Amino acid sequence: MIANYHTHTRWCHHAQGEIEDYIREAIARGLQAIAITEHVPHTANFDPRRMQWEEFPAFNAELDALIAQYAGQIRVIKGMECEFYPFSLDNYRMFREQYGYRLLILGHHTSKDRSVDNFAPKGRRELQLYADEVVEGLSTGLFTFLAHPDVALSGYGQTDAFALEQMGRIFACCQELHIPVEINANGFRDGRRYPDRQVWELSRQYDLTYLINSDAHLVEHLCDQAGVGGTEAFARELGIPVTGWFDW
Repeated sequence: MIANYHTHTRWCHHAQGEIEDYIREAIARGLQAIAITEHVPHTANFDPRRMQWEEFPAFNAELDALIAQYAGQIRVIKGMECEFYPFSLDNYRMFREQYGYRLLILGHHTSKDRSVDNFAPKGRRELQLYADEVVEGLSTGLFTFLAHPDVALSGYGQTDAFALEQMGRIFACCQELHIPVEINANGFRDGRRYPDRQVWELSRQYDLTYLINSDAHLVEHLCDQAGVGGTEAFARELGIPVTGWFDW
């Protein structure tokens, strides 16, 4: 790994460590770039496990100061991890245009009307809804890459033909729109349902750009062997050509 494009800090309320801790660890590990990508805040503050709207000014000021402080040592990228919430798209554009958060990750944890938790037990209807909304979200052109595309397999059970059909729809969209897909080391690290071997075997049928990101929530996980190293080995075993560095 020479760059990590998916990093959380204590500002997201379910990770630990200061922004500077992650930057210093990235430098120590020889990374050329690190993106700080907290879950995007919303005016309604409907999730206490995310940055709250009124916290953003202090967070942004701290991040800007650290970018300036470490200029010349490492590239620090401003990013946000976002669900496809149509009611928030104007705010996403505002963060990009006014504050420089150029990297917007689509991490679709909850349905666009917030009625379905994509980690929760689900059937075919919910899984198809997830694929529908990911494709719709990517088609807006707002998002830089797709995080953990197979996250919705959480709670679904076995990876059956229907699940692979839905994942294929997502990969076909990413191919058409030239949107990179992430193999998520946090899921590998924690033994979650993603990354799913059958899904990533399927992905080789498409012309995709692949990233491995730590999705770190602890400083020691930024470049860990159990998570990042294990995911890199997983990709090599499946013959997936991972891109270490990308720009946009």
